[in-house]
Amino acid sequence: MNVEAKLVELFDRQTAILESLGKDEKTVGTQAGWAGLFGAGGILSPAGIEPDVLTAHVRPTGILERLPRFPSIEESPLFATITGYTDVHGGEPATPCENCPSGYTKSCMLTAAFGRVCRATDTIDWDKTLRRVNRGTFTDLMLRGEILGLTDWKPSALNVSEILNVWTMAEMVQAGVQLERWLNYAVWQGNPANSNVGGGYVEFPGLSRQIATGQVDAITNQACPALDSDVKNFNYNPVCGVNPSIVTYMSMLEFYVRNNAQTMGMEPGSWVWVMTPGLWFELSACWPCQYNTNRCASAVIPTSTVYIEGTEMVAERDRMRQGKTIDVNGTTYPVIVDTGIFEHNNINNANLLAGQYASTIYFVPLRVQGNFPVTYMEHVDYSAGMADIALLNDQHHFWTDKGLYSWTIDPRMWCYELAAKIEPRVVLRTPQLAGRIDSVMYEPLQHLRDPQPDSPYYYDGGVSIRGAPTRYAVWAGGGVVR
Repeated sequence: MNVEAKLVELFDRQTAILESLGKDEKTVGTQAGWAGLFGAGGILSPAGIEPDVLTAHVRPTGILERLPRFPSIEESPLFATITGYTDVHGGEPATPCENCPSGYTKSCMLTAAFGRVCRATDTIDWDKTLRRVNRGTFTDLMLRGEILGLTDWKPSALNVSEILNVWTMAEMVQAGVQLERWLNYAVWQGNPANSNVGGGYVEFPGLSRQIATGQVDAITNQACPALDSDVKNFNYNPVCGVNPSIVTYMSMLEFYVRNNAQTMGMEPGSWVWVMTPGLWFELSACWPCQYNTNRCASAVIPTSTVYIEGTEMVAERDRMRQGKTIDVNGTTYPVIVDTGIFEHNNINNANLLAGQYASTIYFVPLRVQGNFPVTYMEHVDYSAGMADIALLNDQHHFWTDKGLYSWTIDPRMWCYELAAKIEPRVVLRTPQLAGRIDSVMYEPLQHLRDPQPDSPYYYDGGVSIRGAPTRYAVWAGGGVVR
């Protein structure tokens, strides 16, 4: 084995060891000695690096960027809805002075729960933050590209432009990346059953568990079918198949939900369609043709002929993809592609073959009459705890982003770690105005890269620590001098 191959093997082993260390519990000052950015072994320490540093990190995208967020300190809120009025009881009066029949008003309470997640930096050795290997190591680097993706949720304390110059900031951004990955997952897939008993890690219920049937009163557990979402099952049929037709399913779902909104006095409102990127790409390929001929062909054949202009259909497809919009029942809706929605494949679902995927199409209400938000994020307002933090009389705890994130510094000798915590939840006030179509199968030519590290379509590579350069000196050999 030549020297180059040995170095590659060594770096691979180092990376594997570091990643395994990250899975274990750690204490400040006990981690492997990091080399900083420019010191011996630092990831940016090799001499001769060009000043422009590019990124190949894939960021999450999704509905979080469209949802408003509000601070809160209410642990168990109650959201009341008038569900309806019972039929009258009692007979019709026989005489003018007898009592008339009457009924009762019924209501249902929904609730919400906060999650809790924290992410920390690796141990930072302050002694090494200011070092560089030698004068051949340049520090005038500039990042080309973006690292953090969820615009309204990334901690404002993080200055991504400094990750190539300030080791502490580089580690804080690393923690921010982990938090936004979790938020992207939890807003759809959050499941309180995954929470730790001790409360150190808590998942809030994601939208996939709130856009559902079987709604109940938060206080009595009484069924509230008036609040049930419209849930349909596509039974793993292809999204571009004709029997059943996805146009028929989406059109009926939209008509049902909008009829609810109209008859409940909730109009005007706004909705978005949300799905995975791969499903959107396949759906948009066939939607123009299917939508513009829906129910048409079967009604006229064999007495007439339906002509389709290919260039018009391609132009409509391209308009949909470029603008991320879709026309359903004459209304143009925004489309959000979300990497946090669960995706089935042939590994986790026996209904699919290799190369086939299935996921859910969601129809999510954003606002109703009076521009009132009905789907939004809330978070524990850490700024409300300033009176208590002030008693600590130190700078080890602070909050950012109007109380969205809580940060703490854990020092030991000349080493320290920072950790960020967030306690959010997603609130859906009107599940009866939301819908979903489950088990829609699609078979793209190629799957896109995924931002979640546990996905088979996530790629990184490289090393976390570079080999320190070998240097020779008369005093380096050890031994005893007499």
